[in-house]
Amino acid sequence: MKQFPPFLSTLNHQHSTLACSLTRIATGTPRPRDGTSPSDWRTFATSQPRVQFGVLKRWLPFVILVLVLLVAVLAVHVDWTWKRKLSPRGGRYFFHRVELAVPSFHQGEENWRDDPLGGIEANGTLGGEGCAVAAAAMVFKFYGIEVDPQQLNWFLTSADGYTENGWIYWDRAAWFAPDRVRHVYEDLPSYQLIDSNLARGNPVIVRVRLPGGVTHFVVIAGKDGFDYLVRDPGAGAAKGLYPLRELGSDIEALRFYEPIPNANSQVTAKR
Repeated sequence: MKQFPPFLSTLNHQHSTLACSLTRIATGTPRPRDGTSPSDWRTFATSQPRVQFGVLKRWLPFVILVLVLLVAVLAVHVDWTWKRKLSPRGGRYFFHRVELAVPSFHQGEENWRDDPLGGIEANGTLGGEGCAVAAAAMVFKFYGIEVDPQQLNWFLTSADGYTENGWIYWDRAAWFAPDRVRHVYEDLPSYQLIDSNLARGNPVIVRVRLPGGVTHFVVIAGKDGFDYLVRDPGAGAAKGLYPLRELGSDIEALRFYEPIPNANSQVTAKR
């Protein structure tokens, strides 16, 4: 057999080593560390598991779908809990119509329509600007408290319950029956606050803006699908319970009260 000179054998060995190293680098295969020969390296490289791109390709649409669904759920949750000016329709969908037995008080009722707010003529009258007082009286009456807009106005007058401009102090209104009802919230609205209160049987008071730019307060006393249903102490009182969207306004602010537990068994019976 023909023998190669020693230096040629060395070059041939180095060439084999270099080729195997390049194969290892190209395939990302780690070099064996047990002293095996270059030919064994090639066997080791071809025996390593390859990335199954076909499997990843099959699962990719499913992974994308899951991510899209997670983003959608997060968006719905943020929309439900975010405190801001709200559309009169929205929030959680109520499959069954909910109506709370909130009584109706009309601020223009003959018995009290000419009563000045806080006893000051400059503040306006119950008939003209008393929607907030009438709305609070409706909620209190629902909780079993014997009150009407006139009585609540008298009380607020004696308790410094109005600002200099004739705006009601909502927390002081609850002083009318401190052992029966408490003031809980007075700030920006969220669908979560409205829907969760309705689910617990609590009506809420919301501020809207009429087409002429005048602010107005109504009581949300129910919901049908995405439609909030209101008791209106103003001109809409004759309509009974009707969709808030008919007022053509967003919900700008929210106030609500809660009954004090065990204060009056009639509250549970009315829900």
